[in-house]
Amino acid sequence: MKLNRRMLEKVQKTGTTAIFDGISVTGNIKGSHNLFLNGQFEGTIDLTALLLVGKTGRLKGKVKAEYVIIEGEVEGKVIAHEKVELRAGGKYKGEILAPSVMISDNSFFDGIVQMLKEGTEPPPISTKIKPPEVDESIKDLKES
Repeated sequence: MKLNRRMLEKVQKTGTTAIFDGISVTGNIKGSHNLFLNGQFEGTIDLTALLLVGKTGRLKGKVKAEYVIIEGEVEGKVIAHEKVELRAGGKYKGEILAPSVMISDNSFFDGIVQMLKEGTEPPPISTKIKPPEVDESIKDLKES
């Protein structure tokens, strides 16, 4: 797992909880530990740490975390304080709100992204992302 130095230091200082392949969980998770998801989860995750959805991980619901890495499948809303990474082989469908988003080659993305300004506090997990306004000059180009 590649992380920037600051995030790597944070991850190493924080405990990690894992939901392994073959385990299904429904409900709400809130905590300050990193979460490694390689099983299935449906519900809400609210972390002040890293969420890593591994290659066999499946998540449906709402997520708020410091940093989110998707290698498996996620459907729903993701809010990150730092960054969301959709890695090769990962699949994402839904809404992302983060100051930094990386979508790798050979990944699947179907949704919308709203970029936060650096240092801006993300909204509560229940807030809906507003769809972007369409620039009228772009509409004219489509009709040409």
